[in-house]
Order: sequence, then C-alpha cells, then structure tokens
Amino acid sequence: MEFTDPQVILFVSDCERAANFYAVFGFRETFRAPDVAPFKIEMTLGGFGLGVALPQPAAESHGLTPVTEGDRACLTFWTDDVEAAFAAATAAGGTPRSAPHPFRDGLSVAFVNDPDGHPVQLVQRTH
Repeated sequence: MEFTDPQVILFVSDCERAANFYAVFGFRETFRAPDVAPFKIEMTLGGFGLGVALPQPAAESHGLTPVTEGDRACLTFWTDDVEAAFAAATAAGGTPRSAPHPFRDGLSVAFVNDPDGHPVQLVQRTH
C-alpha cells in the first residue's frame, strides 16, 4: 500500500473566491469541477496540496457533516517579508486578525482570516 499527494480540503462558501485568495501565496490551480461555478478547486504550492470545496455537495455525495464556522484549521506560510505578506493577504480579501508582531526566537508573526474565516498564519524569521 502506498499513499501519495496529500491534500487539505477547506470547506468554503465560494470556491472561486477562495482560490483567488490562495493564489496570492503562489498556489497554482491543478483541478476544478465543474469548469463553471465549481464545487471544488484543487491547488498546489511547493508540493503541498490545498483543495477548497463547497460543503453541501460533500455532504450529499459523501455523507459528511462539514463544519463551516470557527477556527477549523490554520494554514501557516513562511515568508521573507511578513509585513508585505500581511498587506497582500488583506488586499486579497483577508480580514486582519493580528498585525505583524515579534514572537519568540526571532520570529515575526501575523494572522489574517481568509474570506471564509479560516485563520492563516504568516511567519518570518527575523534573525
């Protein structure tokens, strides 16, 4: 038995909007279904797979009970410029949650919520 290409899937209210937000971080689309008004879009960045999907089709097709509120997951992106990343994320529709601030061991950290409320952590090593 072999496993390949792991992926996290976030349940969102608008796949196009979510994919456009994550494109700011460099994600490239690899799959969508269907082509117009998609219920799922898959993307990759540096070998990491991220899917965004509407909750209702997942519930109907697979018997899942998607959770669509609260801090359901947190995606972390390391960057060389946390200030610029925070600005780009908010310009792309993210909601500021915690502006860039010093953190232990020479890090600067910021948080935004993506357009569907998922927390996104931005981290820069400052020394």
